[in-house]
Amino acid sequence: MDEAEQVQDGNGVTILDLFNAVRKHVITAVVTLVIVMVAICAYTFTRTPQYTATSELLATYRSSAAASGASSNASELSSGANYINSQIQTYPQLVKTESVLQPVIDDLGLDTTVKELAEGVTASNPDGTMLVDISVNDPDPKQASSIANSVAENLRKQVTSTIYSDEGDKIISPVNLTVVQQAYAPASPSSPNVKLNLAAGLAVGVILGIVVAFIKDLLDTRVRRDSDVTAVIDAPVLGSLSSNEAYAGTSPVIISRPASREAEEIRRLRTNVMFVLPDEPLSNVIVVTSTGPSEGKTTLSVNLATAFAENGSKVLLIDADVRNPSVSKALGIEGAVGLTHLITNRVSSHDAIQRYWKPNFHVLPAGKQTMNPSILLNSRAMKALVEQVSGAYDYVIIDTAPMQVANDAAVFAKEGPELLLVAGLGVTEKKLLRQTGHELSTLSIDPVGLAMNYSETEKPQKGGYYYYGDESDDNGKKRQIQHKKSEKTKKD
Repeated sequence: MDEAEQVQDGNGVTILDLFNAVRKHVITAVVTLVIVMVAICAYTFTRTPQYTATSELLATYRSSAAASGASSNASELSSGANYINSQIQTYPQLVKTESVLQPVIDDLGLDTTVKELAEGVTASNPDGTMLVDISVNDPDPKQASSIANSVAENLRKQVTSTIYSDEGDKIISPVNLTVVQQAYAPASPSSPNVKLNLAAGLAVGVILGIVVAFIKDLLDTRVRRDSDVTAVIDAPVLGSLSSNEAYAGTSPVIISRPASREAEEIRRLRTNVMFVLPDEPLSNVIVVTSTGPSEGKTTLSVNLATAFAENGSKVLLIDADVRNPSVSKALGIEGAVGLTHLITNRVSSHDAIQRYWKPNFHVLPAGKQTMNPSILLNSRAMKALVEQVSGAYDYVIIDTAPMQVANDAAVFAKEGPELLLVAGLGVTEKKLLRQTGHELSTLSIDPVGLAMNYSETEKPQKGGYYYYGDESDDNGKKRQIQHKKSEKTKKD
């Protein structure tokens, strides 16, 4: 596993989990990103552009000695610097007062109030300096500079003006403010910052898209991809059957459409199953089950058995889902007499087992339910039947009830047959799958493999060597495999 996949946050969520969630819900993630970007663009491009003009003043200490023409000593200069540091911190608040801003309104003839003007005026004292920066935001760049210069001038007057005491004596302010930088009309707006806003919107959109996709994945109660199943069941995926109406017919696709993509899916599954089956007693008996109903286990059982028969193997397909028999319906054969009659010795194997399609393909329907299914399938007679047919056939496929209905499949698998678990993508409930996985783990049953139903059909590649085409007409012509050479092969 890649190191990035092993990085986890405090909640145990891996980067791979996030990646899979986004890939699974990529449309949701993209839609979230688009919504965020549209909102940011709407906010950015509907805002009135604001221009910022800044003027700057320098604060110096005017000692009494300097005022009288004498030289200042070091002690007085040090105390003066401390005094300015204490006073200059009040200037950002002083700038917003009526004593400073009202003269600005009067001088420039502004149609506004002191409170409204104060909202667009800010003052600051850069750390470690004796400077005061006055900034003004306004939709008009010229007016912004005019206001900044006027505020600076009126602040200077307010701070350095001569003050009279109650006795009529003149008190000279020890602080002297000098405008060292005039404000000029800015050429470009300071806000909104289009580039910064779009970059921030993109970052927020991507993060929010990932979060929404992950939350949607957590709230999704059904499995949507192979990794959802393999995260719970530790077994290899041996094959996938696409969601296609071809599987809904009354005969297996290998018979009805032997040259189709669907037929090749079954053949691939058959081959993989053959490779993973261990060389042990009863390992040629394959028990097929699913977590819940409607996951396509019977369809898979029927088609898998047909694929083994096509390969020349002697196959027996047993419908052990006696609660809800489906094999006879899927094959279009009579199912009134079958497994239940054979186990209870009411009929012989000759009467219960039917030949289908080829001499080497036999089917044992479920028959009618006559007693408790669990007792019937867990009986010595059933175990003896499984042992007998395992020696008489190359492969035995047993279609059983879903695990959430009954644990018949576990009963069979515990005696030696191999378990093939079918999962329907978009159908299987995650919660029920975890319950199935926990039950199998408790019973120490390891499925030989997984088969996925209802997977999305992959689009054929244009540059590929082969593709499957349907050339059936109304008279029922067989489908044919068409060979298509790639451009590279043509050049060779």
